[in-house]
Amino acid sequence: MRLNKKILLVLFVAAVAGFVSCTKDKLKHEVLSPEQLVSGRIAGTWASPSNMVTPGNVPTQIFGAMRLVFTTDAEGKPSKFLAQDCPIVFGNAGAGTWTVTGTQDSALVNVVGVDPLDEFSVKVTGSTLTLSFYMGWENTDTQETGKGDFKITLTRQ
Repeated sequence: MRLNKKILLVLFVAAVAGFVSCTKDKLKHEVLSPEQLVSGRIAGTWASPSNMVTPGNVPTQIFGAMRLVFTTDAEGKPSKFLAQDCPIVFGNAGAGTWTVTGTQDSALVNVVGVDPLDEFSVKVTGSTLTLSFYMGWENTDTQETGKGDFKITLTRQ
């Protein structure tokens, strides 16, 4: 009989301990800002140019082998921007910072520290990012100048 009481006492203590440890922890529900949502969608490395559109007599080679890197900080906000292999569009420095406004599917990106392009629209769908921008251009061979719409699609790497 004494053994049964001890077993029951041990089972009771184990049940109480189990019940106490199973109480629900309150989940911390952090709501991300629109900027963080858009930044998270754009953040990463984008390359492999395709579907290039340029105005009139402007060759698609102006895009080069464009490779763009968007990073975010610990809070998920835009941080560093790096443009490689596209000196005509983003200059030779190719490194700077970025900010973003808009939605996850269609946003306006501003970059600081790169020239000549400092603002462009992006649309992210699945694993592609399409950049669109309006920019002045000059053909160094013919001295022809103009302004027009440019567009390029990059793939997430």
